Amino acid sequence: MRRFAVRDGSILVVSLALWWLLAERSAGSGWLADFVGVAVGVLFGVSAYVLHEWGHLLGALATRSRVAISHNLRSGFMFSYPSRGNSLAQFLVMSFSGFAATALVVWAYHVHLPDGLLATRVARGASLVLAFLTLVLEFPLVLLALRTRTVPGLAAVPIQDEAA
Repeated sequence: MRRFAVRDGSILVVSLALWWLLAERSAGSGWLADFVGVAVGVLFGVSAYVLHEWGHLLGALATRSRVAISHNLRSGFMFSYPSRGNSLAQFLVMSFSGFAATALVVWAYHVHLPDGLLATRVARGASLVLAFLTLVLEFPLVLLALRTRTVPGLAAVPIQDEAA
């Protein structure tokens, strides 16, 4: 898990550094402003995803859920959440922790990023796409869990343990 913390911490630090150094350049027009705005905004979108996944993992760890940590740093998924061995309450905390992280990112991007920058518009759009995907792909699993009172087997993402 330490390797994922280093990887994802690096993504966040690079995102913030590039924002600080370049985001204002996306206020203009022309190819450089467009490139900087899209690149920095997309990197903030990647950061939103990273924070979403860490929200899930921290929720799982807080409830002492069984998780299988991936060994593949190239994977977008840090862990798998097996349906066996975890309770409905643990699953719900794990799920809502990721949702809460996404909600906080969407709020922060809309409240704290400056208007008038292409980088801001791309970052906000990316965070809203993430929120939409969360609603469409993950929230139905929560509804299914609540309806059946069991942890859905679809909550587990297979982990490929190839060394990265």
